[in-house]
Amino acid sequence: MQHQATCNTLQHQTEVAPLRSYAVTENVLLAAQPQPEDWQRFVEAGYQTVLNIRSDPERAAQQAANARAAGLRYIHAPWPAYELEPEHLAEFARIVEDPATGKLVFHCRSATRVGLIWMLYRMVHQGWSREQAEAELRAAGYDDDAIETFNFCAGDFFERVESQA
Repeated sequence: MQHQATCNTLQHQTEVAPLRSYAVTENVLLAAQPQPEDWQRFVEAGYQTVLNIRSDPERAAQQAANARAAGLRYIHAPWPAYELEPEHLAEFARIVEDPATGKLVFHCRSATRVGLIWMLYRMVHQGWSREQAEAELRAAGYDDDAIETFNFCAGDFFERVESQA
C-alpha cells in the first residue's frame, strides 16, 4: 500500500532524526525527544505541560518522573506515527485547548509526528487551510521534506476518514 509505505517514512524519520524543536506559537513547542537537561529549561521558558506521544512505556515512566520533578505536568498519549484517527485529534484538541494545560511542549522522537498532528489539528479543529497550516510549520522551521511528508500523510488521513463516513 503506497500510503502506508510513504507514511512509514514518517516513522523512520521519527526514529533516526536528530533532536530539534519548533515553536509554532508562543504557547506550543513541537519538540523531539527531550534530554534530562531539557526539563528544567522548559520550566525556565514558562512551559507547564509536556505531552509525549511516543509508545515506549518505560521511557515514558522515566520522562514522567523527570518532568514532574522539574515541576511540569506530564501526559503520555501513545498515538501512531501514521493512521491517525479523528479520536486522536479530538483528544489533542482537548489537551491544547484546556486552560489548565498552559504552555505546552508536545513531543515525539524527532518532532515529525507532532508536526503532522499539529497540521491536522489546525485544519480539522480550527478550520485552517492546508496552505495556512503548512506556512505556519515552515515559519517554525520545518523543511521541504517534512512538509512533503505531512501533506502526503494528511491526504491519507482525509481519504481514510472520508472512506469511513
